Amino acid sequence: MWERYNVAGQQSMSAGKHKDAESHFQLALTEAEKLGETDARLPTSLNNLANCLRAQGRLEEAEPLYQRALSVKEKAVGPFHKDLVVILENYATLLKVSNRQNEAAKLERRAQGIFKMT
Repeated sequence: MWERYNVAGQQSMSAGKHKDAESHFQLALTEAEKLGETDARLPTSLNNLANCLRAQGRLEEAEPLYQRALSVKEKAVGPFHKDLVVILENYATLLKVSNRQNEAAKLERRAQGIFKMT
């Protein structure tokens, strides 16, 4: 079910149907939560839902999702893994939109450092 919800969310986002995407991503997150903190689908679901909320301008709701996605992913793969880059970049985008340039720059530097290591 997780994959079905996630794909439907991606398709809805691509079509600009953010409310539909949000519903699908929320269902994907519910499924991922059942799989536990160590399952890779959890941070993916958190990141996707956060991206959807950010696209709707709901930055305050999106930020804790990015933070949790980053935390869960770091616990699973360590602080320097390439799989962190996407979450870091997406979170940095939110921070830029929120006029928090210094915080965004820190995340971008971290993402660049990880990218260079891989």
